[in-house]
Amino acid sequence: MALRGGSLQQWLVLRILAEEPQVSQRELAERLSVSAPTVTHHIDRLEASGLLRRARDTSDRRVVRVDLTPAGAQRRAELEAVADATDAEVRSLLGPADAETLHRLLTTLHDRLREAPQGETRAS
Repeated sequence: MALRGGSLQQWLVLRILAEEPQVSQRELAERLSVSAPTVTHHIDRLEASGLLRRARDTSDRRVVRVDLTPAGAQRRAELEAVADATDAEVRSLLGPADAETLHRLLTTLHDRLREAPQGETRAS
């Protein structure tokens, strides 16, 4: 993605916003499993680049909603193509059975890490 002027974090933010329009900054931080200041940093940069916009929620002014701009939707599509090509390359190197095993193991690891209390990722 870096060769295309993007980053994994940028793609993840844009992808979430494409799937969940008008998500709040807090919800976005939760989806990314990052802190509020970290997501604010990403949003600041993407907003400055014209890829997304922020607006106060009309029913609760404390909530800030984030949405893609047309340029952000285009950038997400470009980075999605890079991710798809990378996925296809990895799958071709492993073969179908090994690719499925890797996917299953990574999904299990991801789910267990999300379930573990913060700071408790090792078995006792």
